[in-house]
Amino acid sequence: MHTAKQQSPLVTKSNGLVEASYRLTLDEQRLLLAVLAQIDSHPSKPSITAVDPITVSALTIADLFSLPAKKGYEVLKDAVERLAERWVIIDRPDPDEPSLARTKTRWVASIDYLPDQGKVRLHLAQKIIPYIAKLAGQFTSYRIAHVAPMSSVYAIRLYELLVQWRELGEREVQIGWLKEQFQVPNSYSRMYDFKRNVIDIAVDQINTYSDLTVSYTQRKVGRQVVALQFTFGPKAEKPSRQTRSEPASAPKVDRAYIEANARPGESWADATARLTARETG
Repeated sequence: MHTAKQQSPLVTKSNGLVEASYRLTLDEQRLLLAVLAQIDSHPSKPSITAVDPITVSALTIADLFSLPAKKGYEVLKDAVERLAERWVIIDRPDPDEPSLARTKTRWVASIDYLPDQGKVRLHLAQKIIPYIAKLAGQFTSYRIAHVAPMSSVYAIRLYELLVQWRELGEREVQIGWLKEQFQVPNSYSRMYDFKRNVIDIAVDQINTYSDLTVSYTQRKVGRQVVALQFTFGPKAEKPSRQTRSEPASAPKVDRAYIEANARPGESWADATARLTARETG
């Protein structure tokens, strides 16, 4: 039997976008996730274009994030204006053009308002589309339900960085790089403040709400902390109630299963072949 979290919409981003530098409020992050949940990133699917509208309603926001309907309207109203003004910076965006150091783009190109219906229509910026559609490889996927209850935008960002290396179960992240990608305030320049206000809250929320269990240690050079070393893995699932004569069925190797279990940098074809062999072998 599928759980509610297993049926929750998938979000898929290119690894370049997962590791991009940007800052969003919690409401903006929720609106963005609601947008991405509507996009099928499989390479066989038609790609979205800058002229294709994506409609998001206040009720959709409320449903995805288990909010009261009134709060869904507040999130939509507050986030849509702010998101339109936000920039995202993607380092080394094109492997075929190594001289291109970075791309800076808006998330959204335009917004159509439908206030009587409690909806907005967003048109994505052209430059952002290659990082969310027709992703043949180098992508990261997860269920919205695993981040929906989080109140820290840093928790959502850190979760994405860890899920990106789900198969490996560990990741070392340089402090300077992490601060830049998260665009943390200057008031967190001290390691104590950064840990207390960003990392510890993020780790606590990931452990509380997501499908991961995570811990971390510090790597120092002399007395200075230069990196954080994260160790993580899937939480133990509660056994399903089955009769002794009814064996557990093997997972269905569909698009959602492949997205959730693909390795970093693995193509769709390689992931499909490996996971099919694992489940049927």
